[in-house]
Amino acid sequence: MVQKVYISSSKMVTFTCPQCESPRVVNVAEHKELETVDRVKVKCKHCGHQYRVVIERRGQYRKIVNLPGTYTHLVDGRPADKGFTKVIDLSRSGLKIRLNENPPFVVGDRLMIEFQLDDTNRSLIRKEVEIKKIFGQELGVAFTSVHASDPSDKALGFYMFG
Repeated sequence: MVQKVYISSSKMVTFTCPQCESPRVVNVAEHKELETVDRVKVKCKHCGHQYRVVIERRGQYRKIVNLPGTYTHLVDGRPADKGFTKVIDLSRSGLKIRLNENPPFVVGDRLMIEFQLDDTNRSLIRKEVEIKKIFGQELGVAFTSVHASDPSDKALGFYMFG
């Protein structure tokens, strides 16, 4: 299995040897070649084991899910049309959703997304999002706001890292 690592906000990456579990911290800013590659081969300085790593450049950890939900297209802040969607991955800052057909939306449009987590509480998530990317029937969307006091944000936090 290929290890996935994330670049921290301070441009640091931690590789962990799957053989001896020895960590190796690398400053990506000092290695310009690591800023453009997705996969690297790492040799453990402790035991010599070589392994492959995928460098993930996303700012947030993403969790793969398969959760049914609904969307409402907001035009000038008012509900326009509605439809069904599937949440296929989520992070603390946004989601990737899949529609049943190619969307009639453009980047910058806003939607109200509603779905239930598959946690023990079946937490209801209701968030306004802005479309950032469109790839066929899939949309990459970002939450328009994130607040610690928002029940949806609390539930997402526990779900992602609990």
